[in-house]
Amino acid sequence: MGEFLVEGKIIKFYREKAQMTQKELVQGICSITHLSKIERGITEYSKEMITLLSERLQINIKEEVRKYHLLGQKLDEWQNALISQQTEDSARLKKEIEDEPLKELPDFHASYNLILSRYHLFMNLPEKAFERIQIIQGKESQLSSYERNYLKHIMGIYYFLTGQYKDCINILTSIDHSGYHHNEYYYHLALAHHSTHSNIASYYYAEKALAYFHKTLNVLRIIDTETMMLVQLNARELHDFEETKKKYDSLIKMCDACQAYDRKSKLLNNLAFECYRRKRFADARKLYERALLLVDEDNPFYTMFLDGYINNAIKGKLLNDTELTDLAEKGLRLARKHNGMPPFYFQLHLFAIQEEEEKFYRLIEEEALPFFRKTGYIVLIDHYEKKLFHYFVKINETTKALQLAQIIIESHKSHYDGMN
Repeated sequence: MGEFLVEGKIIKFYREKAQMTQKELVQGICSITHLSKIERGITEYSKEMITLLSERLQINIKEEVRKYHLLGQKLDEWQNALISQQTEDSARLKKEIEDEPLKELPDFHASYNLILSRYHLFMNLPEKAFERIQIIQGKESQLSSYERNYLKHIMGIYYFLTGQYKDCINILTSIDHSGYHHNEYYYHLALAHHSTHSNIASYYYAEKALAYFHKTLNVLRIIDTETMMLVQLNARELHDFEETKKKYDSLIKMCDACQAYDRKSKLLNNLAFECYRRKRFADARKLYERALLLVDEDNPFYTMFLDGYINNAIKGKLLNDTELTDLAEKGLRLARKHNGMPPFYFQLHLFAIQEEEEKFYRLIEEEALPFFRKTGYIVLIDHYEKKLFHYFVKINETTKALQLAQIIIESHKSHYDGMN
């Protein structure tokens, strides 16, 4: 961008910031018409003139031009730090950019708010992110093609973090790839499809994301994506356990090398679940305990790991009812306090431990199933619909049983239905 155009934008920005009219600024220097052309970058001018205008605004124009170009570079660095999930660099750049007045220039306003939204999502603050998203949406018609697609990407992440997986998939698949080349969004598509148990689609998008992360030498995201692909291999049927364990152990060693202990905790949790599925309850218990030790109790993943630990302890008969109750009450307290697992997961554990059958199934009917249907969590929808159906039959709630049976049948229609 020509320096005349940059200087003109900076003059206009600081004039408006000082609440000066063009007439007040140009008095004794040049005409209003000439200043208007300077601010729009459509005329040349002498160094003396720009110096006089700058002095009246009490700015150093050369320093402001330097800051202008540096800000553009810092925004790119911030974006890359977020993609690479470099927490310290992201926080440092956020602080540096926040302290720069030029971020409010029209040239940077959209980019700044988009990346700030992404930062809030990275820090698991979806409400704060949505506040920024609404600001951007208010000026969506002014966005470039790249910025509109980036907004879709950010909305996709927001939908995922708030459990709106169907909306996440819909908006991410609407991204115009020709105008947006941050293929990281394929990873978020893989995550969303995984959350709706569309395992083939999840693996497909994970492969695309993995190619992008290899190309950009993003080691942490390579770990994330290979983890995602490993989960999909075991999704429909149990993959060879020794091979599965070998791959998990390799990824855990990579985490140790990178000191990526948050990722290590998730890998331990995943491997614990694979042991649980194979009825290796004692092995699963040790792995869940290792995972829990790596995260703070206020971390949203803590309640997820704790839920798995409780499930495994119940199925494996590893703990008595008092111990299980204490853990479920702890999980319920943490779930209510932090953004993690919905509290009803732990309330269901408590009702099951206490053999409160009526309360257990009422909670499934009134809270759990509506939540899973809203988020598209197919496996848990199927699981709890069948449990609830058998309960209705058992207590002779014939009308409710028939209504639920109809829902189950409708959701499992054959691909051949409707064909002649």
